[in-house]
Amino acid sequence: MRLKSLAIITLFILSFLLVGCSDKDPLLATWEEPSSGIMIEFKEDGTLVMGRGGVSYSMDYEKQDPDIILFKGSVDGSIPDQRMTYKVEDDHLILTIDGIDTVFNRKK
Repeated sequence: MRLKSLAIITLFILSFLLVGCSDKDPLLATWEEPSSGIMIEFKEDGTLVMGRGGVSYSMDYEKQDPDIILFKGSVDGSIPDQRMTYKVEDDHLILTIDGIDTVFNRKK
């Protein structure tokens, strides 16, 4: 009986871990736009780092609805926020603004 209980508990823990692993947000990665070399790193804390050629800056972002990202321009509102739709397909991030797609490749 004790061995059976241990086996059930072990299976429960393993299934919980496997489900938890599959819930990782695919947006959280470093992405590069191949023609411009612009890099974007989305972090779990709601910040992103964008840069190119050794120059970078950070800003906050917020996911809205299932496929909208709100880039927060500034804390005081002097730089307007920007909304984009996004889609992650395999190792590609597609950001769309005003009907124009920009494709970023996941950095390994």
